[in-house]
Amino acid sequence: MFGRLLLESLRRGKRRKLLAATAVAVGTFAVVALGSLLLASGDRLAAQMSSYGANIEVVPNGGGDTFAASELGKLRSIFWRNNIEAVAPLYPLRVSWEDGKRVAPLVGTWFDHRFADGWRSGLGKVRPALEIDGRWPAHGAPEVALGRRLAAELGVRIGNQVPVALAGRTRSLRVVGLVASGGAEEGEGFAPLALVNELGGHRDRAVRAEVFALTNPETPEARRDPATMSSKEYDKWYCTAYPSSVALNITQSLAGAKAQVVRGISGASGEILGQLRAVLLLMAVVILVGTAIGVTAAMTATVLERRVEAGLLVAIGAEGRQIALFFLTEAAILGLAGGLVGGALGAFGGDLLGRWVFGFAVPFNPVLLGPALILGVLVAVLGSLPPVIRALRTLPAQTLARATA
Repeated sequence: MFGRLLLESLRRGKRRKLLAATAVAVGTFAVVALGSLLLASGDRLAAQMSSYGANIEVVPNGGGDTFAASELGKLRSIFWRNNIEAVAPLYPLRVSWEDGKRVAPLVGTWFDHRFADGWRSGLGKVRPALEIDGRWPAHGAPEVALGRRLAAELGVRIGNQVPVALAGRTRSLRVVGLVASGGAEEGEGFAPLALVNELGGHRDRAVRAEVFALTNPETPEARRDPATMSSKEYDKWYCTAYPSSVALNITQSLAGAKAQVVRGISGASGEILGQLRAVLLLMAVVILVGTAIGVTAAMTATVLERRVEAGLLVAIGAEGRQIALFFLTEAAILGLAGGLVGGALGAFGGDLLGRWVFGFAVPFNPVLLGPALILGVLVAVLGSLPPVIRALRTLPAQTLARATA
């Protein structure tokens, strides 16, 4: 009986019911689109923040001035290896350029280093903001990329040979690229690590290394000293990609070196991401409130339109809770339909929003479809509660008497 009444009710007043379902669909569409963007924004923002520099650096441990650059190969076997986006060792020397014409840093580093598992990395990936006119030096070749300001001071261009000297050791390097950054890099030269090591009388050494890792913004609890954490807190912290937990994982894999967080970069990334999430969540709440108001308006008209039926049902023995269940079940069905349509469209809408507003693609995330259905039902039911409660407060007999008078 209840099912037959419900089906008959859904067939009538289609315009108002379509309005309620549409309001739910629009609301869930917007919320799912924002949710897709929110889930994708973390990694994407972290990648964009890498243009400001690495968020982790590796430095010598135990009082040494350098560490073995080959140790960085162990990063490909740590727990957080898939979060390591780029790494490059740095070995800077102040050398004499052009027979003493200028003294400036020559930095030895990797440009396209191939690790044992085939993964490649180098300076260009750690510092993507660097602009190179020409190309980076080839591995093991006597080549150099000069900062734009240094090249102008030396009066050299791409293709020229430039001699460098240190402690009686001299090498002639071919200029293959000019680096523009607007920062200190424009007064430096960049050459293969092995070549600069040789010039400095060393082999396989680095003063420090820059590491860019995809990480989660640190909470105040995550900044605590791990030694003060309980075993449960430590396990949760260690298994979350915080900059500090990734740095500890790197330190545990290295001999003679340690990793530390570059707080300026990781802090800025966390702050910006937190603000973005707060704005998106606030927008989602506002949209849901507006959706609930739209459902309330549509269901109010529906309940008023059918007050005679409600009075008649009470007159033949129906209880108030049964009438409320009837209207709320009808609202839940409309919410389910609206949530299904809005959730499906919102999963694709997130990609459009990401491309138009933020300039990056947001992958289709089917995980959000389930929450979209639940959200649609909740919004529809909550939006229907006020008119149903008001209707039940009116004496059904009086409502029926006034309707039939």
